[in-house]
Amino acid sequence: MKSRLGATYVRIYDTLCGQHPNLKPWHFQWLDSVYFISDLAEVLPTLRGMVLDVGCGNKPYKQLLSNASAHVGIDVTMGDDVDYVITASEPWPFEDSHFDNIVATQVMEHVADYEFVLGEVRRTLKPGGCAVFTFPFLYNEHGAPDDYQRFTVHKAKTLLADFEVESVRHQGGIGSTITILILNWMDASLNLTFPGRIAKALLLPVSIPLHFFMNLTGWLVDRIDRTNEFYSNVMVCYRSPPSTPPQSTDDQSTCDKP
Repeated sequence: MKSRLGATYVRIYDTLCGQHPNLKPWHFQWLDSVYFISDLAEVLPTLRGMVLDVGCGNKPYKQLLSNASAHVGIDVTMGDDVDYVITASEPWPFEDSHFDNIVATQVMEHVADYEFVLGEVRRTLKPGGCAVFTFPFLYNEHGAPDDYQRFTVHKAKTLLADFEVESVRHQGGIGSTITILILNWMDASLNLTFPGRIAKALLLPVSIPLHFFMNLTGWLVDRIDRTNEFYSNVMVCYRSPPSTPPQSTDDQSTCDKP
């Protein structure tokens, strides 16, 4: 529970720096989302029909699902935008082959029994349907104690081994990865104590330009990183096996292809 001072700081910071998914370049987590949101903005508008949003929270990407006929959200905690509250390791309240597409953004690292969730994805996704997953790779622990694993792009390709992998994206590079970790460490360190939180508030006029400079530097360093080994996040588009020979895709959803 935030104190009155903490709530005031958050309101001021959000006004100046934006809120997810619309962060400004001087937000300390801008590099954490700039590649991620850009890639989602390409893929999610291609999804049509009924879309299941796993771990939906407040459905921050609902505007990107502009061509979906229905956007159904499930989560383990209640919320204004959560359509169904589910229990971990219990079947989802949907029939087999119920959804045209499934989206799971930054969720799988928080799932203790992720094989069970993958099984529910297989069960509830229609044949030929699209599943879009994103998850962190080089990133600090968060959401403790429910933070269980990280996935490389190579592991990501095998999560739904019976599905076709239509595209895999490395998100970020050495510059943004280092910058994200440093800025998250600075924020977490200041939040540990009351004096630190006071200093964080008082230093806001200095921290905003500092964060902008660090974000810009990290983004520029990414331009010269060609290793594809120091990414902070992964996005994968899978296609479930068709039950019949492929037909025209004019009326089907499509994941982006590289």
